[in-house]
Amino acid sequence: MNVLIVDDDKLARKGLIAVIDWEQYGLCVVGDVQNGKKALEFLENHPVDLVFTDIDMPEMNGLELMKICKENYPETDFVIFSVYEDFSFARQALRLGALDYISKIEFDPEECDAILKKIVEKYQNKRREKAERNLRTEEDWEGENVRKLEEEFKSGRWIFDENELEKMSEQLSELPLRYAERILVSSFNHLQLSQRDKIPAFETMAELLNWIHSWLQDSYLNSNSKTDDISLCIRAVQYIQEHVTESIRAEAAADAVGMSRGYFSTKFREVTGETFHNCVIRYKMKTAAKEIRKGEKSMTEIALELGYDNFYYFSKLFRKEYGCTPGEF
Repeated sequence: MNVLIVDDDKLARKGLIAVIDWEQYGLCVVGDVQNGKKALEFLENHPVDLVFTDIDMPEMNGLELMKICKENYPETDFVIFSVYEDFSFARQALRLGALDYISKIEFDPEECDAILKKIVEKYQNKRREKAERNLRTEEDWEGENVRKLEEEFKSGRWIFDENELEKMSEQLSELPLRYAERILVSSFNHLQLSQRDKIPAFETMAELLNWIHSWLQDSYLNSNSKTDDISLCIRAVQYIQEHVTESIRAEAAADAVGMSRGYFSTKFREVTGETFHNCVIRYKMKTAAKEIRKGEKSMTEIALELGYDNFYYFSKLFRKEYGCTPGEF
């Protein structure tokens, strides 16, 4: 943690820096200035986690500094280190969010260890509580808006409509990164798109959006696939989902999207990276896994509902997809 010392008494600043083994507590003094005004100038150009400040200083006192920082630098915490022992000052400082109020008069270097440990513990607790609040805030995104965006992304319209792509990009950028990643992975799997098994981990939202645009450029705009073919293949995947409990044949799917059987099989593999037959099996096994998790039906019932009257064959396909038998799942 970076520490700034603010005190109009130069000797007091240097003394405080010298008397404490800052490194022992994971602290590093990155600067010392003589008043609140100079502190604000320093904060404009340097990241600071913790400010030790006096109260009574020329041009801008410690309490005024705290008020401004509360608005402009809410991540920065304060410890008041002052000769004032009037409780009204301490109360004002604590009301403004100070971690502690230490009297210069009563400050004993030998008690420094306990004081610093307490301050660091308060700082860490405050950060932990904030992280938990942020997590709860992010979890609020798990509502209808995210589900709606995920369904829109799964429609695949953004692949062949530039305006739709820009709209979806804007909506994704407003989400916490982990939710945007979840939507991206879920949609690629849902649409059976190429590179779905090679989506990288992203450090920033900009990386994620750049990857989507690069993927479009590399996979489709520079390939032999036409946007009409992509659209029709997406419709074919939707056909699989709608008829997953039936015996699905490539001929029926090709008819449903208006393609010839041979052209459909070639383009489907080119667009999705797998054969239509394998895609059907994947969705049937995915549906089986969902039903198994519910625990409301027997394995045999699930197999029959998905069109498999040979349970051994069904179990073999399931093992190939999930690495275990339906009973072990």
